[in-house]
Amino acid sequence: MSEPRAYRLREGRPLPDELCRAARGRIDNALDELRGKTDSTPEEAVHEARKDMKKLRALLRLARGELGEEIFERENACFRDAARELAGTRDADVMLETLDALDLPAGLGLELRQVIQAERDGARPDGREAAARSAAAMLKEARKRVDDWPLERDSFDVLADGLERTYRRGRRTLRAAQEEPTAEALHDWRKRVKDLWYHHTLLRELWPPVMRAAGDEAHELSDRLGDDHDIVVLAAWVRGHLETDPEFSEAVIRRRGALQDEAFAVGARLYAEKPSAYRRRLERLWTAASKARVRAP
Repeated sequence: MSEPRAYRLREGRPLPDELCRAARGRIDNALDELRGKTDSTPEEAVHEARKDMKKLRALLRLARGELGEEIFERENACFRDAARELAGTRDADVMLETLDALDLPAGLGLELRQVIQAERDGARPDGREAAARSAAAMLKEARKRVDDWPLERDSFDVLADGLERTYRRGRRTLRAAQEEPTAEALHDWRKRVKDLWYHHTLLRELWPPVMRAAGDEAHELSDRLGDDHDIVVLAAWVRGHLETDPEFSEAVIRRRGALQDEAFAVGARLYAEKPSAYRRRLERLWTAASKARVRAP
């Protein structure tokens, strides 16, 4: 019988076992997508596998202190490189989706769509399959190493440094984006927001209503910042391939402005605590959940 793949640390089970199980689950999920063993289209499979890579890297950051820098760096590089193998096959798909979110005249939107589709369809037909095979080979080797990860302690101490470090980096990148909202600064912030979202997902069973609510807000924030980044990528592609239409540029500015206003409003609330206070709050939830399990009949 195969083990559960849920990306969540289940209560009442040894933490080292749960971290390894969650990691294997994401790897197995990604492998199934890349090997065509799901109902996903090829485009969806790449998207789902890349999401699994991000979840794996967030898990590594959560347990970084216990893993040690050498193993953290090795595994983080592995999952990063596997995701990069798939990046090129995803770009055109995202640009087509992003066009729909811009308020463009019908004729201009159709023209851009046709050019992007022609670029995508002109790519080597075996490009996506080759990228999937390469990424799958990396993941297969990584899965063999999971059981050797040096995870021993069964306590909140395993997670404390990773939680505080990630939250601190999120606050720092938020401030940097507020001071100078460049595409790079916003994208850096988004990566830290994703870590926050995934950490709340992993720890949801500490107090499901509260952890789910905070995680959902981080998810929404990540989506806003992701939409902003996708528009940046689309605009850069258009500038490199076509004569830029003023109506397109105005639509980009309007949409990015709205997305950033929403993102900064949510971000100010998500990152209102000091990192040390954030860590102590989650530690209290961990302690309370542990005591509740002891008292349970």
